[in-house]
Amino acid sequence: MVKKSVRNKAISSVLGTVIVLAITIALGGLLYAYSQGMFSNLTQNTNINVQAKIIVNPSTNDSYLQLTLVNNGNLGINITKVTIDSNGISIPINVYLPPGQQYSNTFPLTSKMIAGETYTVTVYGNSNNKPVVETMNVLASTV
Repeated sequence: MVKKSVRNKAISSVLGTVIVLAITIALGGLLYAYSQGMFSNLTQNTNINVQAKIIVNPSTNDSYLQLTLVNNGNLGINITKVTIDSNGISIPINVYLPPGQQYSNTFPLTSKMIAGETYTVTVYGNSNNKPVVETMNVLASTV
């Protein structure tokens, strides 16, 4: 009886090490890219930047709210109202703000504001049926 020689076929240890290193580096690169926000379009987020100024005209005692909203997220936001809590002022707004867009407006205020006082301005809205609320303290200033 003649024995056949059996030949084991396998990759060399050097080639195996190179493959493992390549997979590790590729996974590390994906993790780094994800942590740096390169895949931010795969996640849904709302991010609204609010800039507000309360301007008081000392000669007429008229007050105005200058409001600028910027949608830095990747979802559209419906802005529904703005409040100035310390005076109970509520300004209804019906504005849709798509991603990357800006909205600016000046609103006359019916309550008397005092220059040098700080007021809490809150912007209310919703995105994908989830509430979006942004609050900031604003120092009233003269013209």
